[in-house]
Amino acid sequence: MKVAGFVGSVFQAVGIVVVVLLLFLGLRTGVIVSTLIPMAMIMALLVMSVFRIGLDQMSLSALIISLGLLVDNAIVMSESIMVQMAAGKSRLNAAIDSANELRAPLLVSSLTTAAAFLPIFLAKSSAGEYTAPIFKVVTITLLCSWILALTMIPLLCHQFLKVKEQRGEETFNSPFYRAYRERLLSLLHHRGLTIFGILALFIVSIVAMRWVPNIFFPPGERAVVAGELELPFGTPIEETARTVAALEQFMQDSLMVGEDRPNGVTNWAAFVGEGAPRYVLPYAPEPPTPEYAYLIINGTSRQEVDRLIPQFERFAFHQLPGVSAKFKALPLGPPVDWPVEVRITGTEPGQLFSLVEQVKARVASVPGTRNIQDNWGRRTKKILVRVNQPRARRAGVSSRDVAISLQTVLSGFETTEYREGDKVIPVTMRSVAADREDLGKIESLNVYAQATGQSVPLKQVADLEVVWQPAKIIRRDRQWTVTVQAEVDPGITAAEIDARVLPWLQQESATWPPGYRYALGGENEESTKSAASIAEQLPIAALIIILLLVGQFNSFRRPAIILLTIPLGLIGVVAGLLIARSYFGFVTMLGVISLAGIVINNAIVLLDRIRIEIDEHGLAPPQAIIQAAQQRLRPILLTTVTTVGGLIPLWFGGGPLFEPMAIAIIFGLIFATVLTLGLVPVLYSLFFRVSFEDFTDRMGQHSAG
Repeated sequence: MKVAGFVGSVFQAVGIVVVVLLLFLGLRTGVIVSTLIPMAMIMALLVMSVFRIGLDQMSLSALIISLGLLVDNAIVMSESIMVQMAAGKSRLNAAIDSANELRAPLLVSSLTTAAAFLPIFLAKSSAGEYTAPIFKVVTITLLCSWILALTMIPLLCHQFLKVKEQRGEETFNSPFYRAYRERLLSLLHHRGLTIFGILALFIVSIVAMRWVPNIFFPPGERAVVAGELELPFGTPIEETARTVAALEQFMQDSLMVGEDRPNGVTNWAAFVGEGAPRYVLPYAPEPPTPEYAYLIINGTSRQEVDRLIPQFERFAFHQLPGVSAKFKALPLGPPVDWPVEVRITGTEPGQLFSLVEQVKARVASVPGTRNIQDNWGRRTKKILVRVNQPRARRAGVSSRDVAISLQTVLSGFETTEYREGDKVIPVTMRSVAADREDLGKIESLNVYAQATGQSVPLKQVADLEVVWQPAKIIRRDRQWTVTVQAEVDPGITAAEIDARVLPWLQQESATWPPGYRYALGGENEESTKSAASIAEQLPIAALIIILLLVGQFNSFRRPAIILLTIPLGLIGVVAGLLIARSYFGFVTMLGVISLAGIVINNAIVLLDRIRIEIDEHGLAPPQAIIQAAQQRLRPILLTTVTTVGGLIPLWFGGGPLFEPMAIAIIFGLIFATVLTLGLVPVLYSLFFRVSFEDFTDRMGQHSAG
């Protein structure tokens, strides 16, 4: 999705949130709360410019995520002012008292929400680097909204808000509040059953995760094919250029858009002997090498890209023998060379390649895989020179003399340097190409013996043999390691392929000789690394959140209540992903993290309201729980509706990258709202031993246990 599309989604989200506020708060209050949105956005953009945070997909998506959260501060503040004015306070006193009461809770809720995103920023992985702007933008936006909620909202409410004075019984005596109060009392009387039911749903959601597809990062939406050609090691750059020219001719003749071909290739750029400049974040350029080429091929549409890739692969397979070719759509996330990789490590090349061929055959047999290769490349012809030491000693030639002579002929020997201004240009001497490629001429090469000053033919002191060897030898942890690589067809995930291959690997590896082992790479490894990089930072975020909560409540029981409700939001996340037929990936995990921040946000203000009702208003604990829950009912529901409404454009217009994140937050938040309004009061009554037997609330309703 392009940045322009994201800007449009931001405006759509703002429009939806404003409409929701006007519908649920009324014209006067809705306008007051809505003014916070442009003010907070402008203030956040100014702060972002100071810290040189640009506008890209990640930062704009963070603004959309923050939209419902920043409005929550204004909703809570305006709701508190309205309730106090309805209770008989003047506009000035209601504004001042509300600002004083909510100053600390709103700050703590904003900081804890921001702290939930901290592991993303601290993660030491390519995915962490890719998504780090989310933490920065969310933190800046929430702090800006907190400042404005304490200053501009009380000022605007004092100037423009008008509320009819009501008795407390009248305020919460509508059918809406009565229905909620009845449900809440029912939950409080059946606390064991309530907790058991939610835990059962949580276990079911964990089990149901197996039916949610797992995709690290989805393919990009750009109509671009990225092509890589790798010829055998040592291939001259002229041969690489001829290979690229053959591919270009194929595109010109068979794939180029024209009058009789409306869909296909529109244009391309080729880079011979090096990679392209880093034109997108997910691309990591290869170092210069003469046998390598990179192509950027533009198609007419993203769907056309999926049709072009098999045609390129067929052409390379049939028309470019000896060339390792890879064509793929640009990914949205950090670079992953191959979606499916299996690393085989061993000690003896013959046995190692025997196992590699078995693994290749198994991967190729799985439907949905294609272009199976290994990272050692195709075998190339090499000349093996074995110095015959007895003959060499009789001729006065050392192994070093042979090496220098061969280097001079084949690679070139630096004889001197030429200076041109401040530049130093090496002068290299070597044989012409025809001599380097002729085995007979190499055998008759004169080897200069430095000890005697005489020259003898190479064949007189060494035996030459032509052998076929891998193009390169790769070691991992100082051991020979061959990686089997494969692409996957559109609509197939790497996780599905790994799930088909892994049982076979586990069974077959038990019969392998000692010292040989396998490991999964590709998307599986990158996903695990990225998740682990975030998990490593979770204790830091958890410690910050706990310290903030303990400092706010001066208690350990209230923070424990909040922390217990956080993982239960996963119930709504799994249900949403299954209903929408979406997937769980790295960005979805970010949605789960942001959901945790919202759950904390709502629970903080609810628990703080219970404390105020007990400590400052003198209510009995049972009545304080009911009263606080009623006061927080509308603000929590409004936060949910505004956040969900703000994320709808990201769901339907965020593309494959941000769609699952929006789904996770939307469905998770809907269920988390039920948790906050129902489970938090139940847990509070358990932790603080509040009994509801023979409880009669102030509305005259008698409740027997």
